[in-house]
Amino acid sequence: MAAITFEMSSGSSFMSTVPELTGPNYTLWASKSKSWLQSQGIAYVLNTLKPEEIQIVGSTSPVPAPPAAPRTPAAPAGTTGGTTAAAAAAAAATDDESDAGSPSPHFIAAASGSVADWEKDNDKAMGVIKLRVTQAIGAKIENITTARVMWDTLKDLYGTPGAAEVFQNFKRAMNVEIPRNAHPGAAIDLIKMYLTRITNAGTNTEIPMYLQYMIVINKLPPDIYAYIIARITQDDIDDFENETLDSLRTHVVNTWEARSRKKAQSANATKITAIKRKGKPPVFEEQQQRHKSGSSTWRGKGRGRGNW
Repeated sequence: MAAITFEMSSGSSFMSTVPELTGPNYTLWASKSKSWLQSQGIAYVLNTLKPEEIQIVGSTSPVPAPPAAPRTPAAPAGTTGGTTAAAAAAAAATDDESDAGSPSPHFIAAASGSVADWEKDNDKAMGVIKLRVTQAIGAKIENITTARVMWDTLKDLYGTPGAAEVFQNFKRAMNVEIPRNAHPGAAIDLIKMYLTRITNAGTNTEIPMYLQYMIVINKLPPDIYAYIIARITQDDIDDFENETLDSLRTHVVNTWEARSRKKAQSANATKITAIKRKGKPPVFEEQQQRHKSGSSTWRGKGRGRGNW
């Protein structure tokens, strides 16, 4: 029962964590999906071949490795004795290509391991991918038999952001607010993430660094804005190409922390001066005592004259 409960909980967490791939949201989907596969310990199937397979570079279809040749006594140096069939095939292909004047082919061989374990993890990874794609996208990968090829296919189809995703990232960056009374670092990191996605979307979507600076500075609280804008405007416009948003973030955070310390010190000073002493002030008490003493003396003299 405990195992069933765990699996149900894990599946529910997966469905709520990984968004459904619709195409324009590929970047977010790929990041969440890969993180989930890593958490389950099966992400390795996305970039490894099935054990005992080899693949020619440039081909997406791996082929089974030929069986190893029977063991033979060690051959003298410079001979081909003891060479496996796979190496012999590669050598033969190399000779053929060299004769034709073409580049030599290269082979990728899978690492040794348990075929059964790899197939089990591969099935899990394919299930994760298929569960969180739309029906139309699922039809495009239905006949693919490995998570690696499935992943690469989706990347080729949707990995390059379209205009819709670029606009969405720009809109999200513009909607981020840098708080006035909270640490600004997280908000700046979020803006940077969206602007970086736009810059990496294509050769014509790169955002100049000076413009990225202005976007972030324009969102700063007034007290920090005045200091940062005065400092930044002293630089030449060409100097921005050697800057990063990380350096701007450092300036903003340092300014915010310095102002927070000053506010804390000022608040403590106000608290100290606002402390009230219990009872009446000492000067007032002394005046009261003098007044009472003077009144008693006057009353005593008056009574003496009256009696005399």
